[in-house]
Amino acid sequence: QIHQKKLSDIEAKMKELQHLQKKFTDIKAQLELKTYDLSIFLKRAEQNEHHKLGEAVKKLEEDLAEAKSQVKEKEVVYNECVDTVSKLEKSIKDHDQSREGRLKDLEKRIKALKTQMQAASKNLKGHESEQESLRMEQEVVMKEQSSLEKQLASLRAQISTLDSGIDEQRAKV
Repeated sequence: QIHQKKLSDIEAKMKELQHLQKKFTDIKAQLELKTYDLSIFLKRAEQNEHHKLGEAVKKLEEDLAEAKSQVKEKEVVYNECVDTVSKLEKSIKDHDQSREGRLKDLEKRIKALKTQMQAASKNLKGHESEQESLRMEQEVVMKEQSSLEKQLASLRAQISTLDSGIDEQRAKV
């Protein structure tokens, strides 16, 4: 009878332990699923945001380089126009006594060049403002990238905290 009582006690403890084992197995399976889901989520978040921001920064840098190149080209055109205008004005002064027809022709050329110079100046100012706009847009994207990197670091810290909590739960079980 003592053996039977001990046997029934052991069977009762085994039933308790089987229940705990099932609980442990279920929690462990849930943990593995959640860990897998979390790793997939992190990979997607990291790839999406970094890729998009990297592409945006690259595009902005290309646009900025192109705008700088165009500004330099316009400056060259502008300087050539200024040189031509000053040469023509000097020519007018030197040949002040020459024929009326030639003088009128040179004045027309000067006006045309001044108009061209003003257009080049306007164009240059437009490119400078476009360059400034691109620079500001690049700063915004870089700030956004920094913010997203901070969010990613925060998520990693949360994951680490969750992993620690899970490890504690495992230790308890």
